[in-house]
Amino acid sequence: MAREHLEGRKPWQDLAGSRGAVAEDVFSVIMEAHLENTGFSTVHKPKDLAGIYGRRTGKDGRSRLHGIHPEYAIKNTTTGKSIYVEIKRQRAAGNAHERACKYMMPGILASARKIARQKADVVPFWWVFTNGLAKDRYYRQEIAHWFQRIEGHCLFWPKLRERQVVIEHFEKHIRPLLE
Repeated sequence: MAREHLEGRKPWQDLAGSRGAVAEDVFSVIMEAHLENTGFSTVHKPKDLAGIYGRRTGKDGRSRLHGIHPEYAIKNTTTGKSIYVEIKRQRAAGNAHERACKYMMPGILASARKIARQKADVVPFWWVFTNGLAKDRYYRQEIAHWFQRIEGHCLFWPKLRERQVVIEHFEKHIRPLLE
């Protein structure tokens, strides 16, 4: 597609980003309320993994951390253990679920485990799939296939108003990893 055609299109990323932010905000409200006074904390946009690749120099000549930026971290303030939360939302088409797979790269897993104070056999991520990813049968099949043997790290959350789904999943699958 030519540049002039691309410039005339509405930036879908802006709309997708604002819709994704709603899911992140709802998740945050649920988890913060659930974890209040429990010895656990949530960190929005944690910087823990921001420099796992090192540093890079931008066009402006300034050096910046180069790494990954999950939406949340849930931390046990007693043990120091963390789990990083990645929330993926999209409608009927897209590749958000594919982008979730980058967190399964061996180097990212090793760095995240070390920083999150997790054992070598623990996946230090929790993926929350919403909207079309959680409703569409084909996306669910694909994601379930990719995340075999770590199903407890994936939550399909089709309706944001169903808050109990998040809490029950956390209590059953994620909280034990933080103790």
